[in-house]
Amino acid sequence: MYGILNLLLRKMGRPAMRRVLEIIKKYPEARPVEILQNKGAPGWWYKKGGKEGSGGFSEESRLAQAMQLAEGSKRYLDPYPGTFMNYVRHKVPNRKMFRDVADYYRLNPEKRASLDDWHQEMGSQGWWSKGFMDDMIKDAIQAMAGKNLKTRGPTDHEKYLLALLRQKRQEANKGAKILQFPKKD
Repeated sequence: MYGILNLLLRKMGRPAMRRVLEIIKKYPEARPVEILQNKGAPGWWYKKGGKEGSGGFSEESRLAQAMQLAEGSKRYLDPYPGTFMNYVRHKVPNRKMFRDVADYYRLNPEKRASLDDWHQEMGSQGWWSKGFMDDMIKDAIQAMAGKNLKTRGPTDHEKYLLALLRQKRQEANKGAKILQFPKKD
């Protein structure tokens, strides 16, 4: 690990190396730290059986992980880090809907904690991590909508749509032609 930190020192400077060392001390169980320390890879990656032997994560990937930790160190070292909810605030346009999403995650702290960890590790950068978080927001909105429908009861239009869907499902099973939804003016 100290060879990687030495390379980081040469590439990014002493402050970056110190930030990475602080992250290593503060979060020894974090996945990026384990990659940096060449831990956590499957056993068959290590040819000689020990983590000090050849195998495991490559030097390039460990250096890249150290550089990512140095560049994104504020996500780990800031006492008031940006959380997943800051990301949600910019993705959900309606304030009332954002309040509902925030309430949903307050009621489900285990989901909120996993998403905060994801945001801390990935930094909500890149299409893959943003896509995952967007899917989680959609799931929360769907769960909220279902709960809100059960507590407040459906409106007349929603009752009509549900009855029409029920009728379509029954007639589709019989093989009959299905009437389309009426257009709203």
